[in-house]
Amino acid sequence: MGKADRKRGSDGGKALDGPKQKRTRSSIKTLLFENFALPVVRNVVVPRLAKAALLDHDVTPEGAVPGIPNEVKVATEGLKEDAEILRDQYGVPHIYAKNNEDLFFLQGKVHTEDRLFQMELTRRLYSGTLSEFAGEKALAIDQFARTMGWCRVAEREVDALRKGGKKEKEVLKMLESYVAGVNATISDLVKGKKLPWEISLLKIDVLAPWGPEEVIGIMHVLAFKLSFGFQGPIIKQALVQAMGEEIANKWFASNTIPENTSPTVPRFHPDAAELLSKMAAAGAGDFPEVLKTGLGSNAWSIGPEHTDVGTLLANDPHLDTGIPTFFYESHLCSKTQGGPKDEGLHFAGMSVPGIAGMVLPGHNESVAWGVTLSMCDVEDVYVEMLSKDDPDERLGFSPFYMDKKKKKKMDVYEHVIKVKGRSEAVTFHSASTHRGPIISRLDGELRRGIEGVGEAGRGYEISFAARHLHADLYKNLTAFLGILRSENCGAARKNFSQLISPSLNICMADASGNIAYQTAGEIPRRTTPPGSETLPLPGWTGEASWRGMVRGDDLPCALNPKEGRVVTANHKIMSSDYPHYLGDLWQDGFRAKTIHRCLDRYTKVTVNDCQDVQGCSESLDAGLEFVSHFKDMKFKDAAVRNAIKLMNRWDGNLSIDSVGASIYKTIYGFSVKLLFEAFLSASSSDRPEDKTFFENTLRGLGFSSMQKAFSECKSIITGNVLRLLRTEDETVPNPVKRKLLEDAAVAAVAYLRKAYGNDMKQWRWGKLHKLKLHHPLAAMLHMGDRLNIEFEHPGDTTTPNQATYDISLNADGEPCFDIVKSSGAVAACRVVFVPSNWDASKSCVTVGQSGKYLSRHYGDQQRLFERNRGKPMAWTRAKVEKTCIFKANLIAKRA
Repeated sequence: MGKADRKRGSDGGKALDGPKQKRTRSSIKTLLFENFALPVVRNVVVPRLAKAALLDHDVTPEGAVPGIPNEVKVATEGLKEDAEILRDQYGVPHIYAKNNEDLFFLQGKVHTEDRLFQMELTRRLYSGTLSEFAGEKALAIDQFARTMGWCRVAEREVDALRKGGKKEKEVLKMLESYVAGVNATISDLVKGKKLPWEISLLKIDVLAPWGPEEVIGIMHVLAFKLSFGFQGPIIKQALVQAMGEEIANKWFASNTIPENTSPTVPRFHPDAAELLSKMAAAGAGDFPEVLKTGLGSNAWSIGPEHTDVGTLLANDPHLDTGIPTFFYESHLCSKTQGGPKDEGLHFAGMSVPGIAGMVLPGHNESVAWGVTLSMCDVEDVYVEMLSKDDPDERLGFSPFYMDKKKKKKMDVYEHVIKVKGRSEAVTFHSASTHRGPIISRLDGELRRGIEGVGEAGRGYEISFAARHLHADLYKNLTAFLGILRSENCGAARKNFSQLISPSLNICMADASGNIAYQTAGEIPRRTTPPGSETLPLPGWTGEASWRGMVRGDDLPCALNPKEGRVVTANHKIMSSDYPHYLGDLWQDGFRAKTIHRCLDRYTKVTVNDCQDVQGCSESLDAGLEFVSHFKDMKFKDAAVRNAIKLMNRWDGNLSIDSVGASIYKTIYGFSVKLLFEAFLSASSSDRPEDKTFFENTLRGLGFSSMQKAFSECKSIITGNVLRLLRTEDETVPNPVKRKLLEDAAVAAVAYLRKAYGNDMKQWRWGKLHKLKLHHPLAAMLHMGDRLNIEFEHPGDTTTPNQATYDISLNADGEPCFDIVKSSGAVAACRVVFVPSNWDASKSCVTVGQSGKYLSRHYGDQQRLFERNRGKPMAWTRAKVEKTCIFKANLIAKRA
């Protein structure tokens, strides 16, 4: 039983023979709830609870004047010395403490004040205890978390910190200070009856104290969500079984680099690691000449020769979107005048509520950094051959498996989950091989990944190997403390190279005029031929096991490339001369090519130029290539002819007012479906379930929705569609492809006329394509009109201002353009950093800092986000005092 489980009482129940079904509610009770109780909850209870939960900074008057803050004095138990928290008009906290322990204590405090419900959900996700308040619908998620073993791993990591050296002890102290701030703030909220309304309404127990394990566990959830390689083999194996390998490979092939698009690092210099190490040790100023000439998500850094303000760094990470937004902006300072050089910290940027110390993107006094997903393959799926002997009724399969002709015993774990609505807890068992947990019993779709694999008469299960499941993710925090103290790009790059997982692209820019790039996060060294890991691997041979990691200075990197910029947009990192295999999961390079094109238009790039590029919705490569197939098509129907004329005159910009964009994207949606059906009909499969599986995969349904990550098919779908249309292929000949495009156009125009009327001027892309940010409880309480935030959004997957939606048709056979709230394909924040003058930096989050309904900071940044403009990021004390409207003077309580 894990420590986190014991705290929540989740694994302490009596073992059961099987789950008991929840008793259904009578129809009379349902009617009473919907017609009487629900309106009371919606109109009375929730507003009253939400208003009661607001703190002083949530209700600072609209007329507050920056520079003349409302001041309060707060006696604060847990602080060693007096401290201050100043908040600007958007609720961003600027924390000033006199020591690092107080600094992280107060980071825990502000996270908890503004995002407690979000933090509680994430903590319960990692610990597998959502069912305690969410009931039956969360049981599968809890079982997944328990199977992953995040609690066990987190406990082992905290134990390693306690036994470690000076760096580990500093990390442990940081975590203990942070969770002390969380726990003290929760206690204050409980005493003051200020708990978030969601927690009060659902009666969630938040009194179980946070420990360092919670922070590490949440880091594991984040690493899982941001890692890649899990879904692809399952999906591809299913397609191979449905279509045959030859046809499946045609559909699945990656089109990662559009013509003339440079990889992130154009050329890997064999001596780069040694030279960069020397540069980091030497400090800023004198760099080896070969680095200037030899090296060459969305993020880019630009050298001083191409800007009007020295170096620039822009970043707009695309992560989970919802209410509240994923990121939380903060500014923390513990540096005191005359204090020891290495003790105090001073940094600002986007943090994740529940995680201490880390800001990504962010900056310290000297260096800025931005982050995107590298898309490197750090996960594999193995088919485990089970022993014919020793069945285990608890698991439903044998816990013995074969590895290199030897029989090995799996580790078996018992989990007891409390489920709201059930009188007794649910008991289930999970198992793990030395490679990772057995996952094939979690979802029926996973079984498709092992159909037809292995020898007849044998039992098989799927195990999941992932770099982040090793018990050393705490090293991310030891590395990050080094990052926060880095004095130049070289030192920052060296520290970023020590991160464990997930695998990230890091762009850097410093105040001395340098820019840099580093792939961060370790990548498995595989002994199998490159590309073979895109299918499930045979575990029993032992030949597909990992042989260590590509790490540190062996990872791709660059400093001051001769191009004067680094651009990374989840596309291919390295050219073919790089000696290590990184996988083949890159996204199409359309965004990267557009960013380069946009930046090339400026003689000297400014902060506003960077914001314009972040908001760019051009699709000149992908969109216009697709449209080109319709240039000479003739249609009998007048409405279709007119629509095609409008589309052919489209300029390639998916702006919210564009009609051509709507026609293009609607035809494209029908074309994807028809094109896949053509390939499927050419295959050996005649099973309806194959078609259903693929449709569900494109929508992110089934097991993939639980991960909230891109399916491999979705991330490369546009490039593959264009490739299949442009090339001659005997599987689906060109006349057939032309006919399906014509059919797609007819179907698309019929849909647009039905849904939006005959007046084509009303077919605006923004009217079709909306970002709907959902509060977790909005649907249950019928409060979407109050809790959710919705607005029109430009772009698609191929544009820098990226916005993914389900490309498959919905259950009614019609397209759905609503942006999926968990797609991870809308910017969760935007920043532009100016190292020469940090006060000139700009930032915004998607909607607002606060997760509390009725707070003035719930959605006050929406307009900034829509206009692609950031607010000032005050850095110097003088600038902070000019912008703040609320100030809390925290008085340390002394015994």
